[in-house]
Amino acid sequence: MPAGDAVPTLIIFLHDLFTVVWVGGMLTLALVVLPVARTALGPGPQVQRLMGAIHARLRWFVYASIAGLAVTGVMLAQRSDAFGGFFAWGDGYGAALSLKHVAVILMAVVALTRSALMSRQAAAGPVQSRAATATGPSSLAAGPAQSRPAGPGHPSPSRSAGVGMALLGVNVVLALGVLVLSACTAAAA
Repeated sequence: MPAGDAVPTLIIFLHDLFTVVWVGGMLTLALVVLPVARTALGPGPQVQRLMGAIHARLRWFVYASIAGLAVTGVMLAQRSDAFGGFFAWGDGYGAALSLKHVAVILMAVVALTRSALMSRQAAAGPVQSRAATATGPSSLAAGPAQSRPAGPGHPSPSRSAGVGMALLGVNVVLALGVLVLSACTAAAA
């Protein structure tokens, strides 16, 4: 490999790595971890605790990947002769790249929204436990969804989990679209 190719190769490698971490983690979570957890643990708070723990560990990788994709994406765009500017819809390449950028921005917004929801849900967990302990063992039998008031300020854990899973599904669809658009731009370049 010529010496001049080392930096572009590193940038492409990092861009691909960040994509694999974010999109691969999302697909693995949606297609493998969640279905297996639901089958093994059944519906209920155990699955929510497991998913919360996975989210707590995975989110920092996602945040780093979003930032890394933004930086390496800009670097790749500057090196491309086909790049006509951000949101330049003039030709097939520009349109596909612009659609890809819109989808990635939407993915980041959905990921950050889901992360905030999951963090809020995890923070509510200890409150549930203290409320159940304070009221005695009978409240434990009623389940965590019934030990905390639900309402506009306090959505039920199952509702929050449902919204979180719906957002994960939206991001999976967007991610697949981004991969298709990436293939389009690679073929057109």
